[in-house]
Amino acid sequence: MSRRALASAEDTRTALLETAERLFREVGYGKTTVADIAEAMGMSSANVYRFFPSKNAINNAICDRWLREIDAAMRAAASGPGTAAERLEAAITACHSGKHTMLTDEKRVFDMVYVAMAEHWEAIEAHIETSDAIIAGIIREGIASGEFAPGDPDALARTVMAACCSLFHPTLVEQCAHDPEQPLVARRLIWLAIAALSNPSRNPMP
Repeated sequence: MSRRALASAEDTRTALLETAERLFREVGYGKTTVADIAEAMGMSSANVYRFFPSKNAINNAICDRWLREIDAAMRAAASGPGTAAERLEAAITACHSGKHTMLTDEKRVFDMVYVAMAEHWEAIEAHIETSDAIIAGIIREGIASGEFAPGDPDALARTVMAACCSLFHPTLVEQCAHDPEQPLVARRLIWLAIAALSNPSRNPMP
């Protein structure tokens, strides 16, 4: 296949995802069919199936793209300026903000993510592993600099992310979306995690 054909196929795949996402948001995931997506694209359903074997596969690809964007935001925060504590707060906040934006702008988006969690758990697991690895990298650097107390960075990262799970889990994020106290709760959770990691010999308690 020529480069032009490959580019054209990728462009079509991207356009299909964008069209499907628009319809899922406007009409709802359950009410949108592959035939609806094909009609909006001006093609046959058979042509859609050349790119995606099912509506679920389309939805999964959309959610994959969202999760990759969140991963990228976390990496950017982790590699930014500041102390390990500051970068840890920034990375966790980036993850929370991404999930909040993804899940709370409208109910139909939450429905898409809920379906993806049931049908596409491998991608969710991959996102969790990536998030944990990013946090572990920051903790590892904090331990090396003496800012954080000694420990296993990977285990500590999993513990931090588990402690902050209410900031990431789709159901909890959606349920707390309109709680006016949620931003303050989020900051307190992150500060609590940072305090637990802090090196008492370097940062003695008053």
